[in-house]
Order: sequence, then structure tokens, then C-alpha cells
Amino acid sequence: MKIITILMLILLGISCTQKYADYDVIRKTDFLKNSNSSPVGQKVFPGSKDRLAQCFDQWLFFSNAETEKLAYLPNAVQAICPGDEFLVNTRITERWWTTIIFSQACVRIETSCPVRFPKK
Repeated sequence: MKIITILMLILLGISCTQKYADYDVIRKTDFLKNSNSSPVGQKVFPGSKDRLAQCFDQWLFFSNAETEKLAYLPNAVQAICPGDEFLVNTRITERWWTTIIFSQACVRIETSCPVRFPKK
């Protein structure tokens, strides 16, 4: 009975969540995390794949991993596919887990860099 009680306390002390967001086209200069609007403009097609991932740690209350992750996300979108204005078929995965004394927030961006074909 003690083992079951200890296991239940451990399970109650750990929390985890994961969210996905898919975007057809992201204009890097206009990126807003909660907006699913696609820019209207020149047609772009998926090219080479690129990905970027980062995790932020938090011990007790000495920092805020979630706030650091949210501040990092727009910079990561700007840094991926350098030299391109758009990202195509992008998936942003956010993961967060916590225990009583430690938390970790992670973000992973998987995208295709754009290929533009000249107008005929």
C-alpha cells in the first residue's frame, strides 16, 4: 500500500503538455504565434528541410522557462532558413513538463525553406 501511495504522489507531482501548430506559409517579418493567416503574395514551394530546437530549464522559482521559450520563438523563426523571407509547411511543437522543483519548456520548429519559380 505504501508503494501505491508513493507512486500516486510521484504521478501527481509531474505534469507534462505538448502542443502542435502547423502553418502553410509564414512570412518571417509578420510572424505571430497565435495567427493562422497566410500571407498573400508570390507563390512559394517547399524546398530543403530545416529544423531548430531549444529547451529552457527552470529550478524552483529562479527563472521562468515558459517566458524564456516564448521570447525565443520569434527569434528562432527569424533565424531558420537564413536569407529567405518565408517558411513553408512549418510545424512548431512546444513541450512543457514540470515536477515540484524543476520545469523545462522546449520548442522545435520543422520547416521547408522556400523555392520560387520565375513567372512565365
